Amino acid sequence: MKSLGSYISLTILILLVLLVDHIRPLPAYSAILYKSYVVRYDRGWDILCEPYIVQKNDWVSKLFRQKGEIAQKDYPKFISIFRRLNPYIRNIDLIRPGQYILIPLKRLKKDDLPGQSSGIVTIPFVTISKITEILNTHSTKYKVKKGDCVSILVARRFGAYGTESYKKGFELFKFINPAIADPNFIYTGQVIHIPDASLRKQPWYYSLFDKLGNIKRAVEPKDQPVASKDQPIASEIQRVKLGPPFFKTASILNAKFLDKGTYYFPDKKEEEFELDLSKFPMLEFKDGTMIIFSGDSQIKEPDLSVLKSYWSGVNVVSIAPDASMEQILDSVFNIIKKEPYVNWLSFSDHGVKAVVSAKWITDKPYTTEKKRRHVCITLIEDLSERTPDSISRYLDQHGISIIDILVDNNETKQGPEIIEQENHIAEDVISINPANRKAFVNDLVTAIGFNYAKNIKITFPYAGIQVEAISNLVTTKDGSHLLIDFEDLYGDAITSIQKTGFDIIQVKKKDNPYTIIQNLLTGTGVSYTNDPTFFAAKRPVTYNTSLTIRGFLVTNTGKMLLAASPLHERVIQFLKNEGVRIIMIGTGKPGTI
Repeated sequence: MKSLGSYISLTILILLVLLVDHIRPLPAYSAILYKSYVVRYDRGWDILCEPYIVQKNDWVSKLFRQKGEIAQKDYPKFISIFRRLNPYIRNIDLIRPGQYILIPLKRLKKDDLPGQSSGIVTIPFVTISKITEILNTHSTKYKVKKGDCVSILVARRFGAYGTESYKKGFELFKFINPAIADPNFIYTGQVIHIPDASLRKQPWYYSLFDKLGNIKRAVEPKDQPVASKDQPIASEIQRVKLGPPFFKTASILNAKFLDKGTYYFPDKKEEEFELDLSKFPMLEFKDGTMIIFSGDSQIKEPDLSVLKSYWSGVNVVSIAPDASMEQILDSVFNIIKKEPYVNWLSFSDHGVKAVVSAKWITDKPYTTEKKRRHVCITLIEDLSERTPDSISRYLDQHGISIIDILVDNNETKQGPEIIEQENHIAEDVISINPANRKAFVNDLVTAIGFNYAKNIKITFPYAGIQVEAISNLVTTKDGSHLLIDFEDLYGDAITSIQKTGFDIIQVKKKDNPYTIIQNLLTGTGVSYTNDPTFFAAKRPVTYNTSLTIRGFLVTNTGKMLLAASPLHERVIQFLKNEGVRIIMIGTGKPGTI
């Protein structure tokens, strides 16, 4: 087997090949084979590990020395690291077939490999022009003898008839023998190719097959996902096609789901308890918490004591194999939640108060800034209930990830994705500077949609004579009139004008912009709400996100927000998509009002 250094060099070559493939299409029958590794922390280092299930006839020295640079450079150090990463193995000379182990390969520096901080890295190993080329190098010519049949020949190398391993071996046989129309009919003396069992130990072996167990004939460019900065990054709809509920739970909670292999735990009497992961699948979290799911089979108390002597963070949950996402998440959060547990969180953003409520909330490390992030998980019944992408992106910048899981009778609804469109028809956001009171009132009244006439002459009876004065006239849409006075009228003059039928709004030097707006809206008879609250998703408020914005929501004709707080561009996008016209009071920068 090649060293890891060779694989990394080959990875760089493959990346160059992929760049070229943006210009020219991949040749027919091309494929990229991958291998996933586990990253574990050990005494100040990230250790790249190969997850491995011990095979028959494996023996320790040969198995370890052929894997990775740690074993090649310093075998005693390798053994020490191996013991720490596999504490349940007391005697490495007694590893057994079916046992799950982690083989340390290489020490990594911070961010050496993409996805390193997540605990799982996937490395492309080889690009081949034709899959048949590599399979032919791992096959043996064989001359058919009397009594031979393909099923027996394959079973000798790949396991008993009907097993998954056998099915893959049979697919390989058909692929490298295209001239054999029916594998059930071979004749004595016929020369055939039989796939070697060594294929199963190749790191790219499982990449040969698709989800149905068929050999990948080609990797088309359309099958290669291309990341886009415009794609949703925080809110996602989890679908059944992504895997069973247990796998989805692991993905959502950034944990590993193990359902293959066997752990062996010797007890004080030198007897062993076998933990078969196919019967007792397990979630493993980065903080060392482990949750074992037991269904019909139960772990006996003595065996559980043995488990806990090796894994202090182990917990056992009794749950049916066909449990729903809600049941699984409830059982998991009953273990991982921290007391006192709340299902909401909030933050303030320059006067905007955001409150996020969710069915389940947990934390995970935010690797780029070394801060903790919050993950808010909620079940929704329809695609229309998902959190808009604009709000998800806004919350993501404040360390909150939104995950909406679409479920209906324990199954995920299939339906078209909701693509949020920016409302380009809506008017641009208007900014009004309150620095000059008179200009501010003029701009505000006009923005609301009323007519405003400055410095008009008015006459009114005062002390038995007609008095002339200068004021400002507002005409509302229903034809009503009122005057705006900037402390130019004094004493009984205001009362005298009001007796003529005019209402007067006084704007004083001591009034702040918030007070001026409130007096204008009240005086003009406009329907409004102080400091309105907007709910992000079209679903019940119990598990929703709310934004309370300092300002006024005018609802006479349509919706108009007079925002007395600077708004993030994503919040503005959300409001415009909701049909809200926005007037920003101030320059839009913190502290301007």
